[in-house]
Amino acid sequence: QTLVWSESLSRLDVPRAGTFDFVIAADCLFFKDFHKALVHTLDTVLSAEGKALIFQPPRGNTMALFQAHAQELFNIERQDRYDERVHQAH
Repeated sequence: QTLVWSESLSRLDVPRAGTFDFVIAADCLFFKDFHKALVHTLDTVLSAEGKALIFQPPRGNTMALFQAHAQELFNIERQDRYDERVHQAH
């Protein structure tokens, strides 16, 4: 089943909503118009103690913009150089 990010997503729309301990995402912050929808979707699917690990190569200010939305609901810990090869490639 495809999970479409949405600001109107309800826990009733997602099987096992609120039960995920981890969500891992990579390179999904490019489209700034979807940042709020992704934050809401993460909040919908993660358990109370759940964590989202989001990997994003440096690309303009997309991470900072996403972080501004995400910090409204989540505690943020950011590591900019998580992999030297990725960092050098961008």
